[in-house]
Amino acid sequence: MLYHYTSLDGLIGIINGNSVWASHCKYLNDSVEYIHALNFPVSFSNNIYIDDDYLAPFGLSIRKALDKMVHKNIYIPSFSEKPDLLSQWRGYCPPGRGICIGFKHDILEKYCRENNLNLNKCVYSQAEQSKAMKKLVDQCEREFPMPAVTRAEYDKFEISERVNHEIDYHQYVMEGDGKNQADTALNNLCDSITKLAPLFKDNGFHEELEWRIIVDNPTSEIQFRAGVSHLIPYIMLPILSFSKDAIGEVIIGPNASSYSCVSSVLMLLESNGFKDVNVRCSKIPFKSW
Repeated sequence: MLYHYTSLDGLIGIINGNSVWASHCKYLNDSVEYIHALNFPVSFSNNIYIDDDYLAPFGLSIRKALDKMVHKNIYIPSFSEKPDLLSQWRGYCPPGRGICIGFKHDILEKYCRENNLNLNKCVYSQAEQSKAMKKLVDQCEREFPMPAVTRAEYDKFEISERVNHEIDYHQYVMEGDGKNQADTALNNLCDSITKLAPLFKDNGFHEELEWRIIVDNPTSEIQFRAGVSHLIPYIMLPILSFSKDAIGEVIIGPNASSYSCVSSVLMLLESNGFKDVNVRCSKIPFKSW
């Protein structure tokens, strides 16, 4: 199973709405990590533009495409492989009112598959992050229109010929016959980065073993809830309408009235048609009230 940590209010919203809430990545607690993920391809493109005059227009084209990506509308619900994890109770749940919902992995996978979404594990290693992004940039280079001359021919050019080459190549991919192919390659790169970048997290969070569903530019109605200091845009993914069997268990976080909470959560589930869901209390001796 994969576990979603939330509050009592969050549980009520999920059950009554038969949906999991996916928040806009710009307003997540770790929203800076999405921008951080883009730094990898930005760095690669800068290196190409600065260090490789032969492919400089290619590097510039990537950089321009990436600059537009920062404003992508990406929505994300998060899950953890770890049930009843102290750092999750502390980080994502209000004191004494935390809930951990266990979703069946196979049903989440099926929902995503049938709705053209992606459920993937987060990447914490910086080396793995860099390698994954480099692979996408390399693929883009293979799809991007190549210069009219080979690198071996270019290496024999005089300085003036090299300058002319760069100007001609730039015009070819920006305005000329190579533009359509270039745009396709860049769009493919951006689409791939869109699916990958939200999965990058700082290694300090590796204990969470987080998974995310990536929703790119959804057509669903955008709703808002109050955060600590601002509103958080979110959409609803009707996973529980897709299958009420999606919930396997619910764990009550450290709580001053845990047994009353268990019985009331069972009533909530049963009154909404969720049968045979195991509801149990956290085993962590943590007091936050």
